[in-house]
Amino acid sequence: MRQDAPKPTPAACRCSGLARRVLTIAFALLILGLMTWAYAAGVPLASDRYGLLAFGLYGAFLSAHLVAQSLFAYLEHRRVAAAARGPLDAATARSVALTISAYQEDPAYLRQCLASARALLYPRARLRVLMVVDGNRAEDLYMVDMFREVFADEDPATYVWDGNYHQPWEPAAAGAVGAGAYREVEAEDPGRLAVEALVRTRRCVCVAQRWGGKREVMYTAFKALGDSVDYVQVCDSDTRLDPMALLELVRVLDEDPRVGAVGGDVRILNPLDSWVSFLSSLRYWVAFNVERACQSYFHCVSCISGPLESCPGPREHAMMPSFLAPVQVHLQVPLLLRDALVLPAVAEPADTLVQVVLP
Repeated sequence: MRQDAPKPTPAACRCSGLARRVLTIAFALLILGLMTWAYAAGVPLASDRYGLLAFGLYGAFLSAHLVAQSLFAYLEHRRVAAAARGPLDAATARSVALTISAYQEDPAYLRQCLASARALLYPRARLRVLMVVDGNRAEDLYMVDMFREVFADEDPATYVWDGNYHQPWEPAAAGAVGAGAYREVEAEDPGRLAVEALVRTRRCVCVAQRWGGKREVMYTAFKALGDSVDYVQVCDSDTRLDPMALLELVRVLDEDPRVGAVGGDVRILNPLDSWVSFLSSLRYWVAFNVERACQSYFHCVSCISGPLESCPGPREHAMMPSFLAPVQVHLQVPLLLRDALVLPAVAEPADTLVQVVLP
């Protein structure tokens, strides 16, 4: 009978992580030293007779790096394609919340996003859809109306919140408000309580809250959901999801409990509209199909893309050992109003390559 290999202790994991960091930094310093010496000495590996064109050590290193990335990305594509995955059992499927972050989105893109969310091939009883709109003014409510229209047969719930989780909330006073007058104030923000009650009891919910930026919108989604679902999938309001996207991401999370987050292949939906969109589409393809595919082969992806990502909810995180639990650091840094290019993305699940394995 085959015995399972003993699991590493927390101390062993920490020592292993420290050793990997030391080796990585030493290798990076070695390469930096070689590049600096080659540049200062002006040592070309090949050049034309007039010295106008040259191929140096730096170019050789970049070429070798690209070849190595492409090789491991190819191996990862083959591994994923060969993985046998059976049909999902609706009775045992994990509960998932699809959260959509929206801010003054183009109506055509938003409608495509919502329609693709409706078309996801996942058990309806195990799927929730939550869209949080970054803004509660009159010009923002068309997104709430569109959500209500697209999900009309799903008994959607909508709520316009005067505040958000981090903006000051002015409680309503009872009675006189004169100087020195006694006032009774509500202990809890009724808007927050209403939002959390709707999100945790209804399947399709749209919340329009006070403007605070995309991070505030995402915070509201995660905070309101709490531990009511097993997994959370995040996407933007200009992302068109493939019908199999959610199913493939959930399967990756189910297969390995060490995976802390997983993302899919994200592409630009309008690559031929302009040079910017075309160059961005090339960059997206290289980023997801070469760079992150290579990183996924070694189970250490450096970044999970916001247009399509899934991660375990707080309930799943609580079941992880302490030395595997992911840690997030939120810095109080003001963000730009629109910190992303207006390029709609299409999320395809053909290659679920982006994985983060902790540690």
